[in-house]
Amino acid sequence: MNKILKKVLTLGLAVVVAGALFVGCSSPTTTPTAQSLSGIVETGGSTSVEKVMNALIFQFQGDNAQVQIKYQMNGSGDGIKNTASGQYEIGHSSRELKQAELDQGLVGKAYAIDGIALIVNKENTAKNLTKEQVFGIYTGKITNWKDVGGADSSITVVTREVGSGTRTAVADLVGLEIAGKDDAKVISSATVCNDTGSVQTTVTTNKNAIGYMSFSDLDATKVTALRYGGVAISEATIKDGTYGLKRDFWIITKKGTTLSAPAKAFYDFILSDAGQAIVKANKLLSIK
Repeated sequence: MNKILKKVLTLGLAVVVAGALFVGCSSPTTTPTAQSLSGIVETGGSTSVEKVMNALIFQFQGDNAQVQIKYQMNGSGDGIKNTASGQYEIGHSSRELKQAELDQGLVGKAYAIDGIALIVNKENTAKNLTKEQVFGIYTGKITNWKDVGGADSSITVVTREVGSGTRTAVADLVGLEIAGKDDAKVISSATVCNDTGSVQTTVTTNKNAIGYMSFSDLDATKVTALRYGGVAISEATIKDGTYGLKRDFWIITKKGTTLSAPAKAFYDFILSDAGQAIVKANKLLSIK
């Protein structure tokens, strides 16, 4: 009996211990962990912001693996128009919104400051242009490089497409394309490029060409940036305002439209300290 009793007691103890372990390992009743950010964000617009925007997108997607930022580079006009229509949650523009666009309910937020470089071929001996000389070249009043410090050769004018934010910024700063002023029109023979990279490539391959492009995309091994009004373009001269060709980069949204969670997070990231550090790393000035 002693042996039988001992076995019964041992078995009972094992059952008690097992029961205690089962109770101790039961799943607690807690709130589930929140799901990570996910989804697709449709954006598009300016080609001038390509470098910095791709850097921002790369970092944001790296931090949020379930989010995809789709960025269509078709010019500032595209970014503004398709944000107004609802195709893009966030548009990208390298020019400020016009009153007619504000009237459509669009809202712009500047996130970077960029200079616009006047570029020529590496073989060009011209060094500096005044505002009046840039106006004269782009309207066809000055047609030979010898008149502005270069060789005796015809000037090939390179411009951006209508709707480009960079074209609009240059026009505003230099006084081109003023409504009702025929003498302010860009010369009809100008070569028209649809993106920043094409402007640089065209000038690189034509020793008589002049163009303009975002300073943040400038490759000084391929083209020469002219002084404007006697001032060389640099981060310092853009910041202190002594270099006269500069503009803001903008993210565009529409009033009354609630951004999706990933779009709102991306918008906030661009303006955050981490986003602004990326802005600075791409030859742009932070808004902070």
